[in-house]
Amino acid sequence: MNRNKSLPWYRRSLVRWIRDIAIIVAVIYGISQWQMRGMLSTDGDVAPSVTFVKTLNGEPYTISARAGKRTLIYFFAPWCEICKMSISNTDVVDKSRYQVFRIALDYDSVADVKRFIEEADVTGPVYLGNAQLKSNFQVQGYPSYYLLDEQFNVVDRALGYSSAAGLRVRTWLSSPGPDVPGAKKSKPAKNVPQVEAGD
Repeated sequence: MNRNKSLPWYRRSLVRWIRDIAIIVAVIYGISQWQMRGMLSTDGDVAPSVTFVKTLNGEPYTISARAGKRTLIYFFAPWCEICKMSISNTDVVDKSRYQVFRIALDYDSVADVKRFIEEADVTGPVYLGNAQLKSNFQVQGYPSYYLLDEQFNVVDRALGYSSAAGLRVRTWLSSPGPDVPGAKKSKPAKNVPQVEAGD
């Protein structure tokens, strides 16, 4: 005798719902892993410890590891509609534990980036990247996120839309910050190749 048929109809419906949701989650997870296959991995990859970008005014700016702080780097393109919907979600990241950098790539002009910032109602600073930076971080699409520890080891990554709640959970799960009891103290950043800014 089929055990499922002996269950009340509402229990059978619940079992089907759970099964369908599990399949959908597995498919979405598989697709996201496939999309991220070319990005820096969380298996020991280290981001450049010093990265040179530019401000919107064209002034040089240095992104580097900071003792006691982890780092979130959010790469976007001004023509990316998903970026426009998600860039403000980076505001939820705990600034006492994370330094947050929003970096524009694949833009035609600074005016395009400024227009994007205005339309997306971005309040924090935004920086200008370049093709070399895109290559070094192996950015495959937009938006792309990297979570880095205090030594700029890659601890998490994502490609595509991430909600504010999703970013909050990702940063919380990426291991305890330096002010959490039992957390390991920071070591000096490793020597890795520097990334020079270009036009």
